[in-house]
Amino acid sequence: MATTKKQTTAAPKTTSNGANSKSKANAANAAPSSTKTKSVEAVSKVKPQLSPSEQAEELVKIIRNAIHKKYGVTIQRRDSRVSTKVGHATREKLGLDVQAQINKRNGNGNGKKFDWQEWNNTVFPKLFGRPDALKYDTEVVAMTMGKLYDSISENTEMAIADLVEFNVQSLKRRNEIAKESEAEDDDFDDDEDEIDDVLDELDDEEDDEDEEDENSEDEDDDDDFELDEDEEFDEDEDE
Repeated sequence: MATTKKQTTAAPKTTSNGANSKSKANAANAAPSSTKTKSVEAVSKVKPQLSPSEQAEELVKIIRNAIHKKYGVTIQRRDSRVSTKVGHATREKLGLDVQAQINKRNGNGNGKKFDWQEWNNTVFPKLFGRPDALKYDTEVVAMTMGKLYDSISENTEMAIADLVEFNVQSLKRRNEIAKESEAEDDDFDDDEDEIDDVLDELDDEEDDEDEEDENSEDEDDDDDFELDEDEEFDEDEDE
């Protein structure tokens, strides 16, 4: 009986050790699976590294949005600025060409003159649209101008650069003309001031002359009066 009890009590111990071993094994097997899941989640949360170009593009969006919200104005992008310059250059270059041919045809100054207002506001918009809202892509307009003028490259990128430079130089000339006009106006104002000063001096001289004339007349009157006194005195003496 004692032997049976010992065997009976020992059996559960063996079972307990086996269960513990199995649970440890299962835990050991489950641990790597949990670690792998966490590592996959961590990798999925990491954002891909942006290139400098992509970072700059993101910054452009931030800048434009911030300025628009704060000041209610829109900062144009590079492509838009280039397109606008190409549009203005195309309008001016074609207009100058037409104007020169009309002036040459009407060499004596007679006949219809070129109307820049009509060209800028009616004719050109029908052909190309507004300079800041062209109907065609910038490349198409540049290539078209390259086929019309030998001063514009037939290479698309260089044609765009030529038209942009034409616009820059045109703006520079207009600014210089405006400055010269302001300088002429200032010189004219200075001339007017000098004329006013001269007229004031002449008026002062005339006033001085008038005063001298009045003084001389008063002296003459005094002389006449003295002479009269002498004459009266002489008459008294004769009496």
